[in-house]
Amino acid sequence: MLKDQVLTAILESILQNIVSLGTGGILLLIAQSRQSGLGSLTIGDFALFVYYLSFITGFLDYLGRFMMLCKQTEVSFERLAALCRDTPAQTLVAHHPLYLSYPIVRPPALPPMAQPVWHGGLRLRELTAHDLTYHYPDTHQGISGINITLVKGSLTVITGPIGSGKTTLLRAILGLLPLQAGTISWNGQPVREPISIWSPPRSAYTSQIPQLFSTSLLENILLGLDLDEAALEKAISRAVLEPDLATMAKGLHTLVGTKGVRLSGGQIQRVAAARMFIRQPELLVFDDLSSALDVETEQQLWQRLLAGRAVTNSLTPPTCLPIHSPTLLVVSHRPGILRQADQIVVLKQGQVEAIGCLEDLLQSCTAIQNLWRGYRDTLNRS
Repeated sequence: MLKDQVLTAILESILQNIVSLGTGGILLLIAQSRQSGLGSLTIGDFALFVYYLSFITGFLDYLGRFMMLCKQTEVSFERLAALCRDTPAQTLVAHHPLYLSYPIVRPPALPPMAQPVWHGGLRLRELTAHDLTYHYPDTHQGISGINITLVKGSLTVITGPIGSGKTTLLRAILGLLPLQAGTISWNGQPVREPISIWSPPRSAYTSQIPQLFSTSLLENILLGLDLDEAALEKAISRAVLEPDLATMAKGLHTLVGTKGVRLSGGQIQRVAAARMFIRQPELLVFDDLSSALDVETEQQLWQRLLAGRAVTNSLTPPTCLPIHSPTLLVVSHRPGILRQADQIVVLKQGQVEAIGCLEDLLQSCTAIQNLWRGYRDTLNRS
């Protein structure tokens, strides 16, 4: 994207300067012709010539912009088609009603959107990833031969150094990256259509940098869902948003700006988390949710989300779960969430270095030992 913007700026600068240089050249030719007596140029001829010059250069400018937009559209279409692998690409450019406000024409009513309902066989009992492999094109970066199992109500934490493949693993599991090898199974059934699985009410995902729309907090959380006051209040509480809303004059009706520019990084992440919670999915996937949160807010968020469950430190489904106890897959290195984890997956250079509960890994895994040693040193210094 940066290269496109640089190229666009260069082209615009060249074309704009061509107009100035062309006009200056005309003036020089006029002065020379008058001095040499080779001819005369009327004011009308001069005005017409300058107009034609600006018209032609303007046309070339528009043509260049059009060609650039065509190439950008082609790349964008290919990327969208890759994301919608199970849907014909032609549907992306099919005619659909536009829900925009016009000065005269009234926009059509938005289609109704209700909370997704459950059908038989959907509820998660076990999620298995077997031999997952994906490498980025022309590089050796990625993941190789990953095997993990998530059971209902469990908390699995993926950790490891920067560049070890944590985000890549999440994106591969969620179908956002095409697997080069391996299979993913939901309740023992292979996932053949990722788009039908990795969306509420089955699962929900919050990335490292969540995307918010230039509208109100409420609309960013609901995203078209019918307003359910009880569910909304619960989602806001789980995301620890009440203190922030209390400081905003318009509360939930506060406009967040483009990509949430009016919010802090931690507020953006918690708004995205509330958007997940209100949909009550079976599987919650967080990519370093607490990276922009202070320690106190992070502790409150995890305490509220994990309330009522007990750490099992095994792959056996936890007992005495609340009525709605989601399964969690989390990328984090924070000690607080590592203590709560039923299993920890340690990645190194795209492969599983170790897997187990915290107590076992503190005895056998060098990476966890170093992480815990650094955490204790930080506490001692403070």
